[in-house]
Amino acid sequence: MNDIGGNIKMKKILFNVVMYIFTTTIIFAQSNKYIDFTLQNLKGENIKLSDLAGQKVILLNFWTTWCPYCVKEIPELKKYYSEYKDKGLEILAINIQETPNQVKNFISKRNVDYPILLDKDGSVANQYGVRGIPTNYLISKDGMIIFSGHSLPSEENIRQSLLSEPTKKPTQLPKKKLKK
Repeated sequence: MNDIGGNIKMKKILFNVVMYIFTTTIIFAQSNKYIDFTLQNLKGENIKLSDLAGQKVILLNFWTTWCPYCVKEIPELKKYYSEYKDKGLEILAINIQETPNQVKNFISKRNVDYPILLDKDGSVANQYGVRGIPTNYLISKDGMIIFSGHSLPSEENIRQSLLSEPTKKPTQLPKKKLKK
């Protein structure tokens, strides 16, 4: 009797976890707007996403030092950064739950020059629904997420987002007086 009750309880828990993940993913996917955060860089300075949004195209790269796929992306991220940083692209590589010294040593050996942010408790990764690494988000000048995935967006995707103008709020037309 205990095994049957335990199995039913475990199934209910599993069902609730799956439904939570499903609903949070749907809610996040429907919003398509970036989620603001403030994280420290390796120098201890606070970087706030909303200070950059609306001015630049932003590539968020969630990663860790122990992830072989994350390491494999570094040369392409370096290429994107050197080629497009002066054209309006900002790369924010968000390290998840590793010590600053560990990250500094890793970055210095690979001559990474794009900004590295520290998500010390994993809360930002959690807000963005990161379920595996690497996970990348491309945010347009409008602040809308236009790409998300475990691979990098294509170079064409980045070029197109840099060329597009941010959508401006429609200006209200002056009210005209009706002629009698």
